[in-house]
Amino acid sequence: MVSHSKINLTSAEMATLWSTYQNDTLSICMCEYFLATNEDPDIEPVIQMAQTLSEQHIAFITQVFNTENFPIPVGFSKERDVFPTVPRIYEDTFFLMFLRQMAKVGMATYCGALSLAVREDLVEFFQDCLVSTSHLYKQTTEVSVQKGILIRPPYISYPEKVEFVEDKEYLGASLNPFTSQRPLNAIEISHLFMNTETNLLGSMLTISFAQMAQSNEVREFMIRAQQIAQKHIKVFGKTLIDSDMQAPMSWDTNVKNSTTPAFSDKLMMFITTLISNAGMGNYGLAASASMRMDLGTDYFRLALEVARLGKSGADIMIQNGWLEEPPQSADRKKLSQEK
Repeated sequence: MVSHSKINLTSAEMATLWSTYQNDTLSICMCEYFLATNEDPDIEPVIQMAQTLSEQHIAFITQVFNTENFPIPVGFSKERDVFPTVPRIYEDTFFLMFLRQMAKVGMATYCGALSLAVREDLVEFFQDCLVSTSHLYKQTTEVSVQKGILIRPPYISYPEKVEFVEDKEYLGASLNPFTSQRPLNAIEISHLFMNTETNLLGSMLTISFAQMAQSNEVREFMIRAQQIAQKHIKVFGKTLIDSDMQAPMSWDTNVKNSTTPAFSDKLMMFITTLISNAGMGNYGLAASASMRMDLGTDYFRLALEVARLGKSGADIMIQNGWLEEPPQSADRKKLSQEK
């Protein structure tokens, strides 16, 4: 491979490498607990695959940072942030559900990182990340089907012919709740399903995190986050049911009654924020793709609620010294004033 020691990292490349380091050190900690408590031999290879990929990513990024004299982020560690010997709090199938959802987030993240990379070694790295994460998604999906736990999107009838929108009523211009809306189209159904599925995972995670949290502040935050996730599930589920679609079932039964912490409060806060941010991105995408005005209004309203939750979560992390600063540009005004 060509040496890139003379080509500095761009701000975008710094951002994607730094974020990947944070996320993969977190993934290694999660997988450490999953491997220690999993009892299903069919699921173990999937967890091992996820952990190996994250370890490979960390090794590459560490090498790049060392070459560039770039400070290695703190991230998360097995010594401080995971306690694998504590009692089980999740069923084995939870590990599969979690890794499948994280693979979805990873594919979207690596696609964005690849589009921002310029240096040849980083283009190759993020391309490999995207391919390997898609393999992880495929593996988690196949095992989920074998286990009979995969929640499929709703089925609808095939169209009989090509049709065009004939009037503005298709857009649902009226926000009057007593005005009947047209049935959902396939694009709108897919986004409602995806966002319901994401909130189901968020609800189950925050239930378990509320049980394990060591600080009352974190526990109260997790309870609030779980209530918001449940509210959003009901909003999306009602919209699907109103169009005679089946809403995804709940996964909450996969959380056991243990209250012994399996992860540090810092890790639990970070992953809750990570999933919330991914949810806001999904809401924005769904709002832009949905043609019914009432759906767009719901997505924007709910995204604001998630943003407020994220702000309170960031406040907690800052107060506890858990929020690591991303690389940032120099404060030119401050420098000139100090001079």
